[in-house]
Amino acid sequence: MSCSSLNNYTDDQRLKKLGLLEIKSNNSYVSKLIEDNIKNAFEIYNTENSGEKKYTVILTVNDSIEGSILANSIRKIEMSINYKIIEKNSNIILLKDSFSRNSLVGPINSLFSRDQSEINARKRLGISISNDMIVRLIEWASFDMET
Repeated sequence: MSCSSLNNYTDDQRLKKLGLLEIKSNNSYVSKLIEDNIKNAFEIYNTENSGEKKYTVILTVNDSIEGSILANSIRKIEMSINYKIIEKNSNIILLKDSFSRNSLVGPINSLFSRDQSEINARKRLGISISNDMIVRLIEWASFDMET
């Protein structure tokens, strides 16, 4: 199911909650990339009434690299995200979850090329995670629950 087909199945009133989200993340390049992608995706739900944010989404992004730094080997990068949605007035956690994504980086001889390859892999993982977060937030907003 794509994001465009979700709109056919959900009530637009429920999706307006997406304009009431404040996104917060830790200070890393990938965290900010994820935060910005989510904000850009939900820009269409911002209205005059969405100036005051009703919900806070807190993102914590972590990554790790497995494999030898010195050896010319395939390395696995794993990126995980922990997130929670908090209702600001009551400070109640409405949803808390986590998930992760992996990427493999092939053997590269040059240290500069290896670093650049890892940066690109992290960026791709960040984009993948942000897309998954967008879908998860749309599903949350679509859920028939009064908050």
